[in-house]
Amino acid sequence: MEFKKVTFLKVYTGEDIILDDKPFFKAVIEEAMRLKLAGGTVSRGIGGYASTKRGIDHKIGSIFTGMPNMPVVIEIVDTRENIEKILPWLEKYATKALVLVEDSTCLITDYMRKIDAKRAHEAQK
Repeated sequence: MEFKKVTFLKVYTGEDIILDDKPFFKAVIEEAMRLKLAGGTVSRGIGGYASTKRGIDHKIGSIFTGMPNMPVVIEIVDTRENIEKILPWLEKYATKALVLVEDSTCLITDYMRKIDAKRAHEAQK
Protein backbone atom coordinates (compact mmCIF):
# COMPACT_ATOMS: atom_id res chain seq x y z
CA MET A 1 0.00 0.00 0.00
CA GLU A 2 1.09 3.53 -0.75
CA PHE A 3 0.23 6.60 1.30
CA LYS A 4 0.63 10.33 0.73
CA LYS A 5 0.71 13.25 3.15
CA VAL A 6 -2.13 15.69 2.52
CA THR A 7 -3.64 18.70 4.25
CA PHE A 8 -7.30 18.77 5.19
CA LEU A 9 -9.13 22.10 5.24
CA LYS A 10 -12.51 22.23 6.95
CA VAL A 11 -14.67 25.37 7.18
CA TYR A 12 -17.74 25.47 9.44
CA THR A 13 -20.27 28.18 8.59
CA GLY A 14 -24.00 28.67 8.05
CA GLU A 15 -26.10 28.58 4.92
CA ASP A 16 -27.24 32.15 5.65
CA ILE A 17 -23.72 33.64 5.52
CA ILE A 18 -23.40 35.79 2.39
CA LEU A 19 -20.34 37.17 0.60
CA ASP A 20 -20.83 39.48 -2.39
CA ASP A 21 -24.47 38.47 -2.95
CA LYS A 22 -23.81 34.71 -2.89
CA PRO A 23 -23.70 32.05 -0.20
CA PHE A 24 -20.29 32.02 1.52
CA PHE A 25 -19.91 28.27 0.93
CA LYS A 26 -20.29 28.84 -2.81
CA ALA A 27 -17.72 31.67 -2.73
CA VAL A 28 -15.24 29.35 -0.96
CA ILE A 29 -15.69 26.62 -3.57
CA GLU A 30 -15.34 29.14 -6.42
CA GLU A 31 -12.11 30.49 -4.89
CA ALA A 32 -10.78 26.94 -4.43
CA MET A 33 -11.57 26.18 -8.09
CA ARG A 34 -9.90 29.41 -9.21
CA LEU A 35 -6.78 28.37 -7.29
CA LYS A 36 -7.02 24.88 -8.83
CA LEU A 37 -7.23 23.08 -5.50
CA ALA A 38 -7.76 19.33 -5.82
CA GLY A 39 -11.44 19.19 -4.91
CA GLY A 40 -14.00 20.13 -2.33
CA THR A 41 -17.25 18.99 -0.78
CA VAL A 42 -20.00 21.05 0.82
CA SER A 43 -22.25 19.31 3.35
CA ARG A 44 -25.35 20.69 4.99
CA GLY A 45 -25.83 19.67 8.60
CA ILE A 46 -29.13 18.76 10.21
CA GLY A 47 -28.41 20.97 13.21
CA GLY A 48 -25.68 22.30 15.40
CA TYR A 49 -24.53 25.14 17.59
CA ALA A 50 -21.55 27.39 18.19
CA SER A 51 -22.00 31.02 19.16
CA THR A 52 -25.53 30.75 17.72
CA LYS A 53 -27.91 27.86 17.15
CA ARG A 54 -28.44 26.67 13.61
CA GLY A 55 -31.57 24.78 12.61
CA ILE A 56 -32.71 24.23 16.20
CA ASP A 57 -36.00 25.82 17.30
CA HIS A 58 -35.89 28.35 14.47
CA LYS A 59 -39.13 29.33 12.76
CA ILE A 60 -37.60 31.67 10.17
CA GLY A 61 -36.75 29.87 6.93
CA SER A 62 -33.53 30.20 5.00
CA ILE A 63 -33.69 32.52 2.01
CA PHE A 64 -32.18 29.72 -0.12
CA THR A 65 -34.15 26.63 0.89
CA GLY A 66 -37.19 27.79 2.80
CA MET A 67 -35.94 25.49 5.59
CA PRO A 68 -34.42 26.53 8.91
CA ASN A 69 -30.93 28.00 8.64
CA MET A 70 -28.58 25.01 8.85
CA PRO A 71 -24.85 24.63 9.44
CA VAL A 72 -22.64 24.07 6.40
CA VAL A 73 -19.25 22.33 6.33
CA ILE A 74 -16.82 22.81 3.43
CA GLU A 75 -14.05 20.21 3.14
CA ILE A 76 -11.04 20.46 0.83
CA VAL A 77 -8.09 18.04 0.70
CA ASP A 78 -4.87 18.86 -1.16
CA THR A 79 -1.17 19.33 -0.53
CA ARG A 80 -0.21 21.76 2.23
CA GLU A 81 1.33 24.04 -0.42
CA ASN A 82 -1.96 24.25 -2.31
CA ILE A 83 -4.15 24.60 0.79
CA GLU A 84 -1.97 27.51 1.93
CA LYS A 85 -2.93 29.39 -1.26
CA ILE A 86 -6.51 29.86 -0.03
CA LEU A 87 -5.70 30.70 3.61
CA PRO A 88 -5.13 34.49 3.08
CA TRP A 89 -8.50 34.67 1.30
CA LEU A 90 -10.18 32.79 4.14
CA GLU A 91 -8.46 34.96 6.74
CA LYS A 92 -9.99 38.00 5.04
CA TYR A 93 -13.49 36.71 4.25
CA ALA A 94 -14.28 33.93 6.77
CA THR A 95 -15.50 36.41 9.36
CA LYS A 96 -18.39 34.14 10.40
CA ALA A 97 -16.73 30.75 10.10
CA LEU A 98 -14.40 28.39 11.90
CA VAL A 99 -11.46 27.30 9.72
CA LEU A 100 -9.52 24.14 10.58
CA VAL A 101 -6.31 23.00 8.87
CA GLU A 102 -5.01 19.52 9.65
CA ASP A 103 -2.26 17.34 8.25
CA SER A 104 -3.46 13.87 7.33
CA THR A 105 -2.59 10.82 5.27
CA CYS A 106 -4.50 9.38 2.35
CA LEU A 107 -4.31 5.99 0.71
CA ILE A 108 -3.08 6.27 -2.87
CA THR A 109 -5.54 4.51 -5.16
CA ASP A 110 -5.56 4.26 -8.95
CA TYR A 111 -8.00 7.19 -8.94
CA MET A 112 -5.51 9.32 -6.96
CA ARG A 113 -2.67 8.34 -9.31
CA LYS A 114 -4.74 9.52 -12.31
CA ILE A 115 -5.47 12.84 -10.59
CA ASP A 116 -1.78 13.35 -9.73
CA ALA A 117 -0.75 12.52 -13.32
CA LYS A 118 -3.33 14.94 -14.73
CA ARG A 119 -2.17 17.75 -12.41
CA ALA A 120 1.48 17.10 -13.28
CA HIS A 121 0.63 17.24 -17.00
CA GLU A 122 -1.30 20.52 -16.57
CA ALA A 123 1.58 22.03 -14.59
CA GLN A 124 3.95 21.37 -17.52
CA LYS A 125 1.80 23.45 -19.90
